[in-house]
Amino acid sequence: MNNQNIYNLKLFVFNTNMVDDFSFETDDERALLKELVLLECLTTKRIEIMKTIAKYHPESIRDLSRILERNIKNVFEDLVLLQKNKFISFEDKGKSKKPIMVMKKVVFYYKNGEKEDKKTFKVN
Repeated sequence: MNNQNIYNLKLFVFNTNMVDDFSFETDDERALLKELVLLECLTTKRIEIMKTIAKYHPESIRDLSRILERNIKNVFEDLVLLQKNKFISFEDKGKSKKPIMVMKKVVFYYKNGEKEDKKTFKVN
């Protein structure tokens, strides 16, 4: 599979669970696509959401949207995507849901020319 095919597929994949719906020639191709989907999930606003959850421990999605000063619908959509990719979970609090951080640290390994390098992203 060449890179063009991977990027075309990536446009249709919204979380890592959906990657299994596609057929691949090798397990490496499947793993690469999952990594691309995971990276796509980590936008600046979603990283801000995770840092805010870790720092302020909001009691509900509404509370989180107030802290972020963002529309609750948009925050909810980002939270759902983060949950599907196992970055956060929800705890039921009566009628509301409390967002909880699952991952505290993400380490990215990448090639920089011939040298392998890593970048650590800490949420808290």
